[in-house]
Amino acid sequence: RSSDNNNNNNNNMHMYSPLSAAPSPAPAPAPAPSRKRKPSAETCWGQEIAGGGMHAKVETLSTAFRQKFCPACQRGGLLIPASRVRLHDPLGSAAPFNQHGVGVWNTAEGGAPSPLWPAHRVVNQLCSSVGPKLVLLRDPTTATRRIPGLLAMPCAPGSVIAFRVGRTLQPTALPPLPPLTSDPPLPPQLPQPLDSSGLPPPPPPLA
Repeated sequence: RSSDNNNNNNNNMHMYSPLSAAPSPAPAPAPAPSRKRKPSAETCWGQEIAGGGMHAKVETLSTAFRQKFCPACQRGGLLIPASRVRLHDPLGSAAPFNQHGVGVWNTAEGGAPSPLWPAHRVVNQLCSSVGPKLVLLRDPTTATRRIPGLLAMPCAPGSVIAFRVGRTLQPTALPPLPPLTSDPPLPPQLPQPLDSSGLPPPPPPLA
């Protein structure tokens, strides 16, 4: 009988499966939520500079100047009243520049560079820009108001100036402007006497 009991125990041992006692696997952890920051919608700079009704909100995908304008402004540009556009006079002030990280306008509260002008923005100021530096005033002014270092545009009342949007605002056309230079004027050239051949005398030999 002992052999029979041993056989029964052996059979019972073979019937036991170690897999049935293994713990069930733990559930996979849930994926972490994405932390990618969505671009914030901001007011189009074209609306703040030129107005003209409500512009589409701008999603700030980068800090590039062009990206601060809605698609309509990027395609069609801006029309700005000439009464708010001034010409920088290099004889009247140092070269102006824009503040960084303070929005559209340079203001005294934001630490505007000297000289202190009304709220403004400098445009057409890059090395690749064609023509003089221009200053856009936030508020309309009359052509008779004197602002040191700024000259009024020689335009008829009610005129507008078109700008295209690029790395800065670039005027598509400007009226005839007075010559502006910080270099001293060249001395006047005196008439040279003519010799018997009717030609000016040759230059003196080099020492």
